[in-house]
Parts: sequence; C-alpha cells; structure tokens
Amino acid sequence: MKRPFTPRNTKAVFFDMNNTLVDPKASFDACFVNVLVDFAGRWDNDGEGWDPGSVLATYKAQWNGIAPRLAGKPQELERAKKQCLEAALRRYPFLVNDAFVHSFFREMRRQMRDRAVLVPNALEAVAKLSGAYRLGIITNGGKEQQERVMNRLGLADYIAGDLVVASNRSGVRKPNPAIFRSALSAAGVRPGEAVMVGDSWKNDILGAVKCGMNAVWLNRAGARKSSRRKAGSVEIPVVAGFGELTELFEPLS
Repeated sequence: MKRPFTPRNTKAVFFDMNNTLVDPKASFDACFVNVLVDFAGRWDNDGEGWDPGSVLATYKAQWNGIAPRLAGKPQELERAKKQCLEAALRRYPFLVNDAFVHSFFREMRRQMRDRAVLVPNALEAVAKLSGAYRLGIITNGGKEQQERVMNRLGLADYIAGDLVVASNRSGVRKPNPAIFRSALSAAGVRPGEAVMVGDSWKNDILGAVKCGMNAVWLNRAGARKSSRRKAGSVEIPVVAGFGELTELFEPLS
C-alpha cells in the first residue's frame, strides 16, 4: 500500500473552497436573518413576538424534511423554497407569493456572495502552512467569484491567484483528474509532492488520488482523531478540523 504523505516530501498543498475553507451553511444562516430583518422593516411592527432566529430554525427544519425528496428534481426547488418560507413566516403578516420568494432569495444570493464565512481556524491553518508550502485552490466554482471571496476573507494574503484553479477556466470539474493536473502544472510540482485537502470524498479525495496526488479528507461531521481510510492503494488521513490538519504537518517545523 502506498503510504500517506509526509511533510518532508510535500511541496504544495491545495484546498477545496466551499465546505472546506468556506462554510456556506454559516453564510446562509447569517444572510437569511439579515434579509429577513430587512424585509421585516417594510411592514409596521413594534417588534413584539418577532423572532428572526425562530423563523430561520423553522425554515431549515422544513427544508431538511423536504430536501431528500428533491434529488434529481431541480424544477421542484422554487416551489419547495416557497413552501418552507410560507411555513416559517406563517405567524407574521408577510404575503409569501412568487414575487416575494423571488425577491427574498435574489437578495440572499447577493448577500451570500459578499458575506462568505470561513470555517473555524481555516485562516490560521492557511497562514501557518504558507510558511513552508505553496498553497493553492482547486474548485468547481468560478475563479473570479472565488478570488473575490479570498480577498475579502484574507486568504489571498497566502494563496496566489495563479494557483486558483477553477472549473470555469479549466473546462473540467472535479473529480476529473485533468483539473488536478492543471493545478500541479501551475505549481510546478509532481503529483507525489502535492496534497489535496477537501471535504468531498468523491470530488476532492478520489479525484486527487487518481491523479497520483496525496490527500487529506476533512470530515468535520464524523472523523475520529488520527483516523485513516483507504482510497484504492492509498492511505488517506482523516481529520475533523484545521487544528488536526496542521498537526499532520508539524514534524516539518
């Protein structure tokens, strides 16, 4: 079995963005409440009984009940969002019609582009690793949008723009090995000298391994400290957070 990477044979570390460095769920929560408060300001209320946090909790509970039935049915998404918003706002004098739902989520999308939230300890880990490795991004998102997010969150201080490899520029998406090869070429390293860090076993880990890279699976939901999982003949370290990730690299320091 091929052994996992060691710090001394690593020259470059690549990260996924969404759900690895950036927490879309935290961003959604914050923006939902912000938009809700803004919309609430359009009707006359004295604040009595108004609880935006409860509205968010109800919306998410409704959505979690519906979401499993939406797989493969993109045409049902708008109707499902309206149904969840209606349930969440039932106690309040909002007219939750199609125009309201469209306006609400249009503003949500705008704010989420501008209010991305980092995963805890992500920036500290990136800053620490940048002292010893070339750092990059491999993402299925758009390069321009990801670079804006990186600038706002301080990631661009440690990750160069020429190492942000995005599917909209490369023409292929993870887990296609071609996008990983593009990243390796940009960094000027061989596959065995690079590590991919990501939350998706299929897109990030298996895609990197097929390209010959090493990988670390960031599994915040279910990882046990210092656990391992096999991907073919490769042994993959599994970490629950960025504190454990930096510990993997500490023998170098």
